Amino acid sequence: MSLVKSRELFSESAFPITVDTVVDRTLIRKELHRHEYFEMLYVEEGKLVNRFKSADVTMKAGDVVIMKPFVRHVLIDQKRDETVRAFCCSFLPQIVDYGIDSLEELKASSSPNRYFFKSFFDLAEADVSAVQIEIEPDQRATVVNLFEQLKQSTHDESEIAHAQTRCNFLNLLMLLSGQKERDDMGNTTMRVTRASPISRYKDGLRTTLTHIHDNFKDPLTLKEMAAMSGASETYFCRLFKHETGMTFLDYLNSLRIENACVLLRDTTDNALDVCYEVGFNDYTHFGRQFKKNVGFSPADFRRQKHHTRQIRELQT
Repeated sequence: MSLVKSRELFSESAFPITVDTVVDRTLIRKELHRHEYFEMLYVEEGKLVNRFKSADVTMKAGDVVIMKPFVRHVLIDQKRDETVRAFCCSFLPQIVDYGIDSLEELKASSSPNRYFFKSFFDLAEADVSAVQIEIEPDQRATVVNLFEQLKQSTHDESEIAHAQTRCNFLNLLMLLSGQKERDDMGNTTMRVTRASPISRYKDGLRTTLTHIHDNFKDPLTLKEMAAMSGASETYFCRLFKHETGMTFLDYLNSLRIENACVLLRDTTDNALDVCYEVGFNDYTHFGRQFKKNVGFSPADFRRQKHHTRQIRELQT
């Protein structure tokens, strides 16, 4: 079973969102798979079948399904004579605010960003894989318009396109949160797809992966992560490599380097401070890992990004 990593999909790790129609989406998987990001599907016309490990969920026109990371699923091909138009939005909460580490923390906080995610706070529960929302008929044209605009702007790396993307995505989240509030009063329908019982090791691995993503800056050891999953260290290593295609250490270092790239590009922090900020405790090791993953030294990466930004500013 494959795991689709965020860096495979998002052109910029600092701007983790992309929107396509389902037929045009990239990184298509024909088998059950997981991905590191949230995925939102919206059906404008026809029907779409989303197969989870536990059950098939049929989506009709006006339905939205939001899946959390690491949930096994696959979209089932429709019959050729059936017309289906649907949108796929892949994102991380950091598109709203880079300070958002997890839904669990956000749900319990008083953050001004809390309302935007109200429609899928159920995903913070361990046994909830996805939420399904039925958009009211008088709101569907607005939803389609927002997805169309996001489809255009998320494939444009200009500064104004980024601003438009964030604005439209927030408007979409606001609309969904409004649906959630009306659902709480019994006026709309929201269904929750819960995960079926699976191997305690697979379930534990999903918990561990989420913990790694939320706490990659902290010291994390193989022994601690194996214990969290409920497996022995030997079996955890084998299971982790099977699910992610990487060893635990390579996966952790990859997350840290991705975030180091964001800090080097978007802040003036020196490379030594960035090294410690993302969880490394040795600059020489950080430099080696950075060049191994990115192909440049931290200093060369920053110079290249600065030069690219200057060119874009001149072009605009």
